[in-house]
Amino acid sequence: MRIQLLDNITGKWSLQWIIIWFISGVLALSAGFWFTTEHSTLDWFYLAVSFIGLICVVSLSFRKNVAGNGFGMAATAGEVVVQGTAGSVGLMLAPLFNFFTHLYGLFYWSKNTDADGDMIPKSANKWVWLITITFMIIGLALFPTVNALLASYGYAVVENDSSLFLGFISFFWINVIAFILSITAQAAMILRYSFNWWLWIISNFVWLTVNLMSGNYIFAIQTMVYQVNSFVGLYEWYRSEQDAAKAS
Repeated sequence: MRIQLLDNITGKWSLQWIIIWFISGVLALSAGFWFTTEHSTLDWFYLAVSFIGLICVVSLSFRKNVAGNGFGMAATAGEVVVQGTAGSVGLMLAPLFNFFTHLYGLFYWSKNTDADGDMIPKSANKWVWLITITFMIIGLALFPTVNALLASYGYAVVENDSSLFLGFISFFWINVIAFILSITAQAAMILRYSFNWWLWIISNFVWLTVNLMSGNYIFAIQTMVYQVNSFVGLYEWYRSEQDAAKAS
């Protein structure tokens, strides 16, 4: 199904959309930074990293290899520094994973481009879906054990303090689900599968809950800015996938 507004946003209005979305994201993140942080050096550094992240995700949604994966490497490297300097060594695992996937994507996407130099997405068959679901189930099953092992060395990804949000949402398990979803979505994106955006959309809703639970409002704002881009990316990738199929 084609939607005229989204056809325009991903087509003739794409530049205008990117500029408006980016400026809106910068303003939202800046407001969150100004009103919810202590303006420490680390806060300023993360704000800069979040701006780089904006460039990364909008470039990925429009299938731009160098800008998407290049700025992705810069953003994830910055996140590694943020988590490391904050003493959250376990939380460095996700951005480290994303850094190396962007590095791989930089070369892999370059070999799968259209006449405009943009990456060509591909559809997933039932086996890809089965592997993806199996990976997430195994990840959810093994994560508590792996996290406990890392915790014994002082490198826990998520602290299991048995806290609840709204009286019934486990802070530990909501973090686990967010972590597994995000790394699965990242892998699917780098492998050029269009369904990755469905995973990002679900992941962003989960991360929003995590950020609200922890009072991390600037991250919550970032998640929603990313969410708007995810819906555009979903449409752009599926549209491009269909156009490539018709041309072949």
